[in-house]
Amino acid sequence: MNFIDLNYIDKCIYQLAKYTEEGRPFTRLVFSDEFTQGRSWLTQKFKELNLITRIDYAGNLIGVFKSNTNSSKKILIGSHIDTVAFGGKYDGIAGVVSGLAIIKSLLDNSIELPFDIEIYDYLGEELNDWNMSCIGSRGICGALSEGMLNSKNSQGIMLRDEINRIGGNTKYIDKLSNQFQNVLACFELHIEQGITLENKGIDIGVVESMPNISRHKILIKGQAGHSGTTLMENRKDALVIASKLILFINNLAKKISKRDNRHFVATVGKIEVSPNYVTIIPSHVEFIIDLRVVNETSREYFLNEIKKEIKKLTKMENFKVNFQDLMFSPYIEMNKVINESLKKSAKDLNYTFVSMDSGAGHDTAHLAKVSKASIIFIPCKNGLSHCPEEYAKSLNIKKGSEVILKSILDLKNNYDEKKL
Repeated sequence: MNFIDLNYIDKCIYQLAKYTEEGRPFTRLVFSDEFTQGRSWLTQKFKELNLITRIDYAGNLIGVFKSNTNSSKKILIGSHIDTVAFGGKYDGIAGVVSGLAIIKSLLDNSIELPFDIEIYDYLGEELNDWNMSCIGSRGICGALSEGMLNSKNSQGIMLRDEINRIGGNTKYIDKLSNQFQNVLACFELHIEQGITLENKGIDIGVVESMPNISRHKILIKGQAGHSGTTLMENRKDALVIASKLILFINNLAKKISKRDNRHFVATVGKIEVSPNYVTIIPSHVEFIIDLRVVNETSREYFLNEIKKEIKKLTKMENFKVNFQDLMFSPYIEMNKVINESLKKSAKDLNYTFVSMDSGAGHDTAHLAKVSKASIIFIPCKNGLSHCPEEYAKSLNIKKGSEVILKSILDLKNNYDEKKL
């Protein structure tokens, strides 16, 4: 049997990369013209593989490989084709192309299945102008609330209106989660977005869990003043206090990560300084902590230590500091049965593999709450992602696709609709 067509993967990655904002590679923001063009390309690929194509109520684009029976059972494979601004050619895209390559292999080898396979482009996985990620996967899992649907972006456009504009129908979105009683398994292939697999020379990462993700805002109030006339000992510079806190956060995260030897990362990636003027001492600083951990006890310890440090600084420096919790997404485990199948497939194919935690959130995190779902990682060069330099070898996409395909064929061989 010829498993996965390497040249097909190369061509798909190259072709989809053309749909990007001019002068901003690789930018294909959800709902944009470039996103629509990318979906038109994907729809054509579905048609070339004789897949039944549709857009569901949540705006997910789906290609269906029909079974050779009248079975209502199905397997989902997918990821996303939207990108961040100045993103890469592989984040999400590798998973969608993997699904295409798997279907092509089934067709090339005249393999029929007793269940359907649905290839998904989940809508809007990346964080967007509605300050939301994983729109489509939330939608099919019943986790897209009315408040989320009614939220407006910076231009005042409701999210529900955009979903409906591209072919969804949010009026019936609550019906989508009913389908999971017929879903046998959900698979996703994704680049690791880290350096573990590449550094260790490992082919496949079988993801055991996705982390708690929480965000916390810290607002520091000092006193503005003239940068030339206010003496150093008389200043209440909010940016100086923010800098001390950010260094404390970074050092504390390093300490906990080393102690736990499990995934623990904290990032201050957004900071706003006011008045943000060259000749004025900063009076206000606001920054957000992005925290991703797999150990809840360590998360609580980390946040308590930050609050202690804030109390210490406010007492010593006479500043006002406000701490606010913004959001929380709980730790989620992948399906153990699916993971064992993936490990067996990798072993049977003589591919090296390792169990690992994910540091990022993915569409599969939502699917795993309502179905049997798992995700595998493949190496990416230097661990780079969310940048134009993002790169993964097509050979590695091929290997990951073969692992998923092998698990699907094993499920076929053991399939008994009465039991499943």
